[in-house]
Amino acid sequence: MRHAWTLLIIGAVVVASACSGKSERSEKRERDEAPDGGVTLSKPNTAISEDTLKAGDVRIVTTNGGVDLALIGDSISSGLSPEALRKVRRETDTANVTGSGFGAQIEKMVKGSVQGAIGTRVSFPVSAVRSVHYDGEKLVFEWNGEPRKIFEQAKMDGKPLLASFSPEDAKRFADAVNARVAKPKNM
Repeated sequence: MRHAWTLLIIGAVVVASACSGKSERSEKRERDEAPDGGVTLSKPNTAISEDTLKAGDVRIVTTNGGVDLALIGDSISSGLSPEALRKVRRETDTANVTGSGFGAQIEKMVKGSVQGAIGTRVSFPVSAVRSVHYDGEKLVFEWNGEPRKIFEQAKMDGKPLLASFSPEDAKRFADAVNARVAKPKNM
């Protein structure tokens, strides 16, 4: 019963947060999701793995393995790593829900909602970036035009997401992005 109440509370919080502040979020999204270098949300059919990378593409994963940051073609994206996606899918499999009562139905609803959202990736075009560098602690994006606030609120284990990659991976990612930014458009 306690498990059912926990899931009910989580479900209520998810619904309430989705409904609150919609106009404020819409204003911020209008600017960040503009077609001239804005942010998009997508749910690719396949997870980004080393097999999907081409020459010059790079994918790095946070030191805890939870989130990745990828440069693929002309866009940069971030989302749960393939390993984290597998774990969450396993833990939220609605086929593993036992019981048929109200609590079981809530659990299935919450787990089904999580299943529907976990593969979502945030992406933006490389053309929105002037450069990227590693400052000794974290990746720092320099933007063309108005700065994007894509990663500012994201935390991983209590520290900023962009400080959650190994120094070697962060430098490799910055080098790859800068090479892509410098590449002439007609090549």
